[in-house]
Amino acid sequence: MIQDSVQTEPKAKRLLLYGLIAAVAGVILFMRRPDAVLNAQFWAEDGKFWYADAYQYGLRSLLIPVAGYLHILPRLAACLSLLTPLAYAPLVMNLCGLLAEALPIPVFLSDRYESIPYSTRLFGTLLYLVLPNSFEIHATATNIQWHLALTSCLILLADSEASGGARLRIFDCSVIALTALDSPLGLFLIPIAALQWWLRRDRRSLWSVWLLIPGSLIQVLVALFSNTRRIAPNGATLVRFTSIVGGQVFFSSLTGLRSLIRLYFFSDARYLFPVETVSMLVGLAVVVVCARHAPTRLKLFLLFAGLEFFAALRNPLASMETYYYQWDLLQIPGVGNRYYFYPMIALIASLVWAYGSNSLPKVTRGFAAALLLCLPVGIFMDFQYRPLVDLQFKALAQEFEKAPPGTQIRIPVNPVTRGYDWTLQLTKR
Repeated sequence: MIQDSVQTEPKAKRLLLYGLIAAVAGVILFMRRPDAVLNAQFWAEDGKFWYADAYQYGLRSLLIPVAGYLHILPRLAACLSLLTPLAYAPLVMNLCGLLAEALPIPVFLSDRYESIPYSTRLFGTLLYLVLPNSFEIHATATNIQWHLALTSCLILLADSEASGGARLRIFDCSVIALTALDSPLGLFLIPIAALQWWLRRDRRSLWSVWLLIPGSLIQVLVALFSNTRRIAPNGATLVRFTSIVGGQVFFSSLTGLRSLIRLYFFSDARYLFPVETVSMLVGLAVVVVCARHAPTRLKLFLLFAGLEFFAALRNPLASMETYYYQWDLLQIPGVGNRYYFYPMIALIASLVWAYGSNSLPKVTRGFAAALLLCLPVGIFMDFQYRPLVDLQFKALAQEFEKAPPGTQIRIPVNPVTRGYDWTLQLTKR
């Protein structure tokens, strides 16, 4: 009995700690945009495509590609939301997005990363929760893919499997396979899994490769034959590349998107490009140092972030209007926000590692510390996202519920933009 109580006490403490972490994470995610829960509305594809198609076609909508690939999990979230009245459908989908956003946290804090001090992992988790310049992928079903792929990457890069037996192995396999089925991001995880297998020669890494291949192959075939990806000119130039990488990725990840907005729109234009250039050079210097000296795991994450970013810049869709140069649009603060998610995490992870590494010179560590001291500025500037424009969705949804069968309705959907009509169109069944 005494032995049982001794064994139970640490387990109870761990559960209490995990519950506390989950509660804090939930509060932070909620506080960043409370209206995602308190006044839930559809965001972009969540309403125009996922819910509209789910309402009309049910589970068959899973096979409908948009933008050149399949979106399995957002469409499943839309199908799940059909179980509630239309007025609550955005809330269901937003909660699915928030759940996916929180999913990397238990993976990173589990014993599979025990080689990293727990305090460092907690600090990294906090930075992830308050990451600047990431409004587009917060609390939306549309961008579940970015958090799901991050979770898969953390599973692939882990020291070992988490203790938990068959249930956690099923979880790991499911997340990895779903990542490939849900978006093209699984393609960029294949070389990471393959390199892990080459380095470790273990069955877990080999299985990860095989789990990623079927879904990735399906996504490639859909991209080649569906003809649903809009073609838009890139307009790639060195000046635009410098502005995107220096301003959108490196500068905004440390000092915040709102800081870049002030620099871009409200300051002397002569200062903008020099700031972006210096930011790019500094950021690339950090990445080069990390690529040479960091542990293999961090190098592989840099590779994953680089592959995703290269693919995004090669064929971006910064706007639904395809007559603009896409790189021209990507220079505008906040545009293409989702494409910068992994590079920003890679930069901050590199800085945290460099600051804590005893193998680097003190000057390098001090430089990393100085850059990390910019982060509180970015966190303060970007912590709370602007609420969506209140389009009176619940009132319109209730009108639709009361309407007779056959009634057609058009419900406006955020974002409210010029040049593209984000509208949910439904015919009452």
